[in-house]
Amino acid sequence: MISPAQWAVFRSGVSTVVGQAWAKVLPTFAEKFATRIPSDSTQEVHAWTGKLPKMRQWLGQRVTFEVAPATYVLVNQAFEATLGFDLFDLDDDKMGVYYRALPDMAEQAKYQPDYMFRDLLENTGDQTGSRQNGLDGLSGFNTAHYTDPYNTAGTGLTYGGVSYSTYTNDTTGGGTSVTVPKANGTTTTLTVGGAFGPTALFTIWSYMAKLRGEDGEPFGIEPNDVMLSTYLRGEGELVLRSSFFAPPQWGQIGPGSGSNATQVGAADNPLNRYGLNMHVNPLLNQAFTYYVMATQRAFKPFIHQVREATQMVPRINPNDPNVFSNHQVLFGMWDRQAFGWGPAWLVHRSGP
Repeated sequence: MISPAQWAVFRSGVSTVVGQAWAKVLPTFAEKFATRIPSDSTQEVHAWTGKLPKMRQWLGQRVTFEVAPATYVLVNQAFEATLGFDLFDLDDDKMGVYYRALPDMAEQAKYQPDYMFRDLLENTGDQTGSRQNGLDGLSGFNTAHYTDPYNTAGTGLTYGGVSYSTYTNDTTGGGTSVTVPKANGTTTTLTVGGAFGPTALFTIWSYMAKLRGEDGEPFGIEPNDVMLSTYLRGEGELVLRSSFFAPPQWGQIGPGSGSNATQVGAADNPLNRYGLNMHVNPLLNQAFTYYVMATQRAFKPFIHQVREATQMVPRINPNDPNVFSNHQVLFGMWDRQAFGWGPAWLVHRSGP
């Protein structure tokens, strides 16, 4: 039987190995793409005032802009993990098999935000239902987000003959046709997104860079991150990291007849100059869906709200009921946190 002195050594060793396992885990995707916000209650109310208008020509009296705050409620979720070992098996464990399970437990706790992030993106697991609703009350990925959440009718949001009352951040299903202005008040259509490739990325980058706020002017964002599943890693290396590549039919990138569509041979890869970093997320389940994001602002595309960091409690005292009655030792972990949506114009989902 394990003596009290051996228990003390065991507990000290457990704390050390769990701490080492936690420290060795690589930075998570949640840390990269979500703003971490502390929480001190069951839920947090996130508030913002929208984009302030640009200056106007001063003709006559001033026109007062009244700030109208909007809110987004994010409710924390509790998670737990419990490991149980038979005391006699643990006492006889010369190979250290049970001991090795504890670092795995620590790693799973460290990756919990990544699991939540993946489930939020893919509308699965614990992140379904109302948790899919973003700041404007619509689903986080939607083809008709409101440009002005205070003016959902879209009146007055027309520039160059094109209505900007809504915008899309979801072009899955092979891409979406959008209307863009041309000279002399005319318009044309452009397919944004679709299956992963140079043309799709060019159009998504350009579309996101031109997304407008309530004042009708672009936010001026520059997407800088692309997140892919492991199924797209090879193509991602070719498209995003190659110095040269075979050009697409250049006429398909924008409107026109495609007069350069007959160009053949290798060309310098302009995507290298777009500053797009590739991130391969092995947790993603949807094989050919990818995400383009802007993460260089003070706020990121997602919110990681932390009410209580992961706690680990061992129940190994011989006087504990589970040990005394069932010769079972327990190790339990728990935390409280939530994953939510930031501004929809900072992230774009696409795919075939």
